[in-house]
Amino acid sequence: MACPTLARAQVSDAERAAARDLFMQGDELQRSGKFAEALDKFQRAQQVIQAPTNVLRIAECQAALGKLVESAESYRTVIRWPLPANAPPAFQSALDQARGELAQVEPRVPHLLVQVTPANLAGEGLDIDGTAVPPALLGEPVPLDPGVHRVLVTAPGYSGPQQSVTLRERETKTLDVELHVTAVSAMTPAPAGSTPAAPLPPAHGPASPEPAPPPQYEPAPGTAISKRSQTGILLGAHLGFEIPTGDIPLAAQFSSPSAAASDISGVGPAVAVDGGVRFLRNWYLGLTLEHAQLPAGKNPGAVGADPATLSSNTTSVGVVGAYIVNPDKVSLIFELGLANRWYNFWWLNEPTQSYTSGELILGAGLWVPLGHSFRAVPMATLGAGSFNPPDQGSSGSVGSQSHYFFMLGVNGFYNIDL
Repeated sequence: MACPTLARAQVSDAERAAARDLFMQGDELQRSGKFAEALDKFQRAQQVIQAPTNVLRIAECQAALGKLVESAESYRTVIRWPLPANAPPAFQSALDQARGELAQVEPRVPHLLVQVTPANLAGEGLDIDGTAVPPALLGEPVPLDPGVHRVLVTAPGYSGPQQSVTLRERETKTLDVELHVTAVSAMTPAPAGSTPAAPLPPAHGPASPEPAPPPQYEPAPGTAISKRSQTGILLGAHLGFEIPTGDIPLAAQFSSPSAAASDISGVGPAVAVDGGVRFLRNWYLGLTLEHAQLPAGKNPGAVGADPATLSSNTTSVGVVGAYIVNPDKVSLIFELGLANRWYNFWWLNEPTQSYTSGELILGAGLWVPLGHSFRAVPMATLGAGSFNPPDQGSSGSVGSQSHYFFMLGVNGFYNIDL
């Protein structure tokens, strides 16, 4: 697929509409896993209007169908595409995406190295799957698609069998081919003027070679086969457990200036709602609202509380940004954000002790696509901040104390591509 050097002088509105309709049909087919049909639609759209966005989708469908050599060349066509200064942003995005996807496809291309004995024969020929290959590639790794390939090497005065070889992704295989001198070339020439004897018929007719099986391809486990759009909306919720730790400053009425958070509050169930926008394919920005109900901690006596009635809760609201390594397959996700946290504890007939502070949010998890629209994200999140005592101005009160809240849970997102 050659890179275009000159665009058509004029493209009618009807042609633009037809090309756009073909592209949308191909997009829907690709998302449904019908890659052969999608490839045909994208190729037709490219015939109507040449655009790197069409060729990018052609490359993705070729890779999904196991046509890795063609896919890599299509990606290179996108990367070499000459963009004018006023090119649409989608064209530049296609070039950037092609560079990243080519780096994933190139290592998957298998290679076949054909070695011939005897070597360096005059007039050698190489045929792979019925297509002539330059003999200069004998002894060199030839990129081929995964599957079964038929190989035949020829040379004047020599013969050899046709052989089959199976290649898998990322594999480089060597095929040794041994040629033999043909019977005609090995015979001594008859004296001049003599009549050659008629050859005897063979005892058995020559065996017809069995046809090689058609090329087979099975995608490697975990291979990305369908790419998402650059932007989307993610809406969801997560469930898990909140684990309090660090220290809580106490009001002057308590005998101790502070207590461990784990003494006051135990591990409790937490629920949250999330929503935001994915942009530039890998980045996410959104809001989160989380609430956890916490039971009595391991040492309620630290605040003179009755273990049977001691209770606490915490709520946080934050803005988070995240980076998804690969939105189209199982990969890592990293989160960074800012939040405000409220924390309260109380027990029977005692006033509620309330705290609030800003927090830094750090998180890491596993991004797991489940079909086209759903994402599961097992994740660990840390909220770090410091609380001031409820009566900071009173004499005898301690200063601010650092606290940490760990959230271990599973996020569930509904994905809407834009």
